[in-house]
Amino acid sequence: MSNSMQPITAQTLRSELSQRIVKFFFVKKDGSLREVKGTTNLAHVPIDKHPQGVRQTPPSVITFWDLLVQDWRSAKVETQFFINH
Repeated sequence: MSNSMQPITAQTLRSELSQRIVKFFFVKKDGSLREVKGTTNLAHVPIDKHPQGVRQTPPSVITFWDLLVQDWRSAKVETQFFINH
């Protein structure tokens, strides 16, 4: 991991995702690092991919639009998250 990678809390990540597109990384179950370019700001999500109806995401999960795969993804909040500064 690069020296410019800094840990970020799930709460801070949620806040950042709601405001903008965020490049972040998280540690997968197998221990590998996954790069994400994500957001929850619907201005950056294709209209046909906007959530339909009311959906409650459990507080233990962060759901985000992944611009790299063009689909919704999620990660558990206890996952280690990192952001590049």
